[in-house]
Amino acid sequence: KWTIALALCCFSVTLASFQFGYNISSLNSPSSIIKSFIKNETYLFENYNKKLSESKHIEETIKKLEDEYKTTKQNYKQITDDFDASQYSTDLETRNNIEKRKNETETFIQTKCQGCTIDEFFEKSAKEIADFKLQLEKLKPELIEEEKVTNKGTEFVWTILNSLFVVGGMLGAIGSKLVLDILGRKVGIIFHNFFSILASLLVYSSVYFSSPVLILISRFLFGLQGGLSCSLVPTYLAEISPDSLRGQTGVLHQLMITIGILVAQTLGFRQLLGTENLWHFLVAVPIIPALICSFSLLLFFPETPKALLLRNNDYDGAQKALQILRNTQNVKDELISMQAEMKNSGDQSESVSIAGLFKDSDLKWPLITSIVLQITQQLCGVNAIFFYSAAIFSDAGIQSEYIQYAIFTTGFVNVFVTIGCIPLIDRLGRRPLLLIPLVVMILNYILLVVFLTLKGNNVILSYLSIVCILIFIVCFAVGLGPIPFIYAAECFRQNARSSAMALCSLINWTSSFLLTLTFPFLQQLIQQYVFLIFTGIITISFLIILKKVPETKGKNVEEVLAKFRN
Repeated sequence: KWTIALALCCFSVTLASFQFGYNISSLNSPSSIIKSFIKNETYLFENYNKKLSESKHIEETIKKLEDEYKTTKQNYKQITDDFDASQYSTDLETRNNIEKRKNETETFIQTKCQGCTIDEFFEKSAKEIADFKLQLEKLKPELIEEEKVTNKGTEFVWTILNSLFVVGGMLGAIGSKLVLDILGRKVGIIFHNFFSILASLLVYSSVYFSSPVLILISRFLFGLQGGLSCSLVPTYLAEISPDSLRGQTGVLHQLMITIGILVAQTLGFRQLLGTENLWHFLVAVPIIPALICSFSLLLFFPETPKALLLRNNDYDGAQKALQILRNTQNVKDELISMQAEMKNSGDQSESVSIAGLFKDSDLKWPLITSIVLQITQQLCGVNAIFFYSAAIFSDAGIQSEYIQYAIFTTGFVNVFVTIGCIPLIDRLGRRPLLLIPLVVMILNYILLVVFLTLKGNNVILSYLSIVCILIFIVCFAVGLGPIPFIYAAECFRQNARSSAMALCSLINWTSSFLLTLTFPFLQQLIQQYVFLIFTGIITISFLIILKKVPETKGKNVEEVLAKFRN
């Protein structure tokens, strides 16, 4: 059963998952602001910025000269008209005052143009303005060409910025095995938080140092944290929870990712931190959960009991950790179960390598099915759904300034449904929560393609497309969102778990990277029919899961492996 210590421990650890989710979404709202920052500050675009500065200076000079010319001419004409009119006046004092003002004005103009006549002054001023305008006209074509090059360069840097997050994630996934094997679960999570802390400090400082390079480095470090967290957090959660709650604790990883995405969307509103002056605060927020996660783990929560017993052979430490997490002194049965796993795993001092996973016949189908789930999670098209959502909301008549709130609603639905999944996953099991949503997603995609193809200006079909988006999000949040990493952590013994989780995380990130590269091209090529490709992938995955994925609810590793053997 749940205890306060177990709940608080799960919350502290999944703050790492929150950071990952937050970083997925944190650049979406301020993207145009950050692109402008890159465009203005990157030394690669120095030539453009110089020409832009020169152009602005000339425009300001022209405006100043024109205002001065216009004001001086109006004043001179007014005083001249007044002087001419005063010649018919019998008021000698008025005539003298106007004549004095006229003389002062003429003296001022002549002094300004160094002794030239009034007419020469106005001719000279008009010529000066014309020369500056000619200079500006000559500069404009150069500026337009430089701007085209700069805009392409900015988009290229932006692409690199987003790619570095994925590359960092892939490297983090690969390195997670070393972190788990060398540092362990608890210290590994504390260690990986330092990437997030450093990245937050760098991206916050980028504004004050006018350095887009710091943003690039920070995105890579945020990616490292994300890649590591996808392996470290599910492993830790699987090893601290009793068999009866392993599904519920596993869902918390995905739940905190969705909450992180939602919080980033919320803080990114223009009314909050999504502004030109505050965007660096928005992107640096992960430092807060990283510090809380690190200090709470360091001060209050133990290494996982399984790691203490099976990796360190520390029976007393494992017993103490279990007693804290279970809030009871009687943990003998769990310790016996762990010792049975130790016996079946063989030599715990030598962990199974990633290559070794493919050589062990006992791990063949656990590995294949885990990889299939990881690939399907990314290639089911969840990112494509969010990509299309803005256009579909717009077609349904939602005004552009309110689309951000509509997208926020999809994030809220994702969080709400994931919360609802927590009690279901250990009640209904993994298989039903995978298979039933997959069937619905297949039918839903077919309907979505039909609606998008026929909608034209039909608002009703646009609203039905929105319904399809929401149904997909519900299905994803119930099944493919949380279960793949839960399942992977349940199918491998202690000595193979770090390699399996690292490989699964790498496959997940690689699938995401491939989708990022290919989706824009496919979307332009076949438009809404791209969803039929996702339908095919989901169908194949459904058949594999139906035939080869066993139910893991409430079973220990040995029972799961026995199901695979049978």
